[in-house]
Amino acid sequence: MKNFKSLGLILTMIALLAACTPAATPQSASTLQVTVSIPPQAWLVNRLGGEWVSVQAMMTPADDPHTYEPQPAQMAAMAESDLYMTIGVEFEEAWLPRFTNANSRMRVVDSAAGIERLPLPEFYETSEVTEPDHEDEHGGADPHIWLSPERMKQVAANMAAALAEADPEHAADYQANLEALLAEIDQTDAEVSAVLAGISRDHFMIVHPALGYFADEYGLTMLALEAGGQEPGPEQMAILLDLARQYQVTALFVQTRTDTRQAHAIAEQLGLELVSIDPMPENWPEGMMAIAEALAGALK
Repeated sequence: MKNFKSLGLILTMIALLAACTPAATPQSASTLQVTVSIPPQAWLVNRLGGEWVSVQAMMTPADDPHTYEPQPAQMAAMAESDLYMTIGVEFEEAWLPRFTNANSRMRVVDSAAGIERLPLPEFYETSEVTEPDHEDEHGGADPHIWLSPERMKQVAANMAAALAEADPEHAADYQANLEALLAEIDQTDAEVSAVLAGISRDHFMIVHPALGYFADEYGLTMLALEAGGQEPGPEQMAILLDLARQYQVTALFVQTRTDTRQAHAIAEQLGLELVSIDPMPENWPEGMMAIAEALAGALK
């Protein structure tokens, strides 16, 4: 993220905070300390680690992903972490070097290893919607892999392997927890599919392109207003209006914890209902179901 003015203050406060703040409320002296980037990762680690792991997510439900920067207490806790599990979100590129400088013994693990990224959408040149070219990375890679059950299972497997390597004494527990977790993800997948089974349309419109992997997994088409972090101009608005009419779009989706003033204006201009979703849920099954129900309501 782009606002790093308080970095110096954060780094200078780490030593003071570490002396008076518990690292991450460890459950025991032998608890493995894990830091992750976002709440859905923390949900996975809690399911996998059980009593042997204590986890903190750098982003919290109150944070805006576009303006996020760590709090001093988070930096102090991260400085005690054994593992940091990345997933490819934007702030990692700017902040991960600072995290490793603050804790040189912390091992960094890519929890998204082995997952093929989808490209982020670009602005529409016409009102013809084509299938995305997964080989074209011109618009950058979409980070929202946790909104796909199949990708989420790969992230879980990567995390379980990292926990077992860091804490081989409890490797059997991590493996057993992984098997239960994969079954839970499959159950959520089945429930989401059941909710979407009754839809009559498959194109939905959203401001920030957060649901690309969700759409890819469930056979939907995402019409995103933003491209490259930029809002649509007049020419794009005309194309989007044509798309909304063409695909009988009735709702515009916007993510929670972001400024919706511009979205309200766009929704009014396009004649759409504004619907909020949370693309970064703390409780992943509940979050996936909430997204599915919102889409089902808009696409019935």
